[in-house]
Amino acid sequence: MGKQTFEKIKKILTVLLLVFFVLSVTATSASAAKVKGTRSYQLGYQAGAEEGYKEGHREGYKDCREYGQKGVVKKIIDPVNKVGWSKSYRTGYNAGYRDKYITGYHNGRYECLKKK
Repeated sequence: MGKQTFEKIKKILTVLLLVFFVLSVTATSASAAKVKGTRSYQLGYQAGAEEGYKEGHREGYKDCREYGQKGVVKKIIDPVNKVGWSKSYRTGYNAGYRDKYITGYHNGRYECLKKK
């Protein structure tokens, strides 16, 4: 009787361990899939995204106050790149800036229109 209980527990723990292993490997590969580029690129992307969002939000809010519902973004402002940045960092910065500028712009306009 005791041996049967031990075997059942052993089988259950084996199955649970196997399921846990498969889930952890799947989660690791899924999170690694969205990482793009080198560490320098990632740092640049993050910095550019923050700056792009702030600039876009400010411009969207300003356009809303000036033009109301009719004003839309005509051109994304080019980010300022510093001379000492590596090529990878600069590429990431520009990509992050462009990606988050539009989001910030729309959020700024929405915030302004909500107040009206």
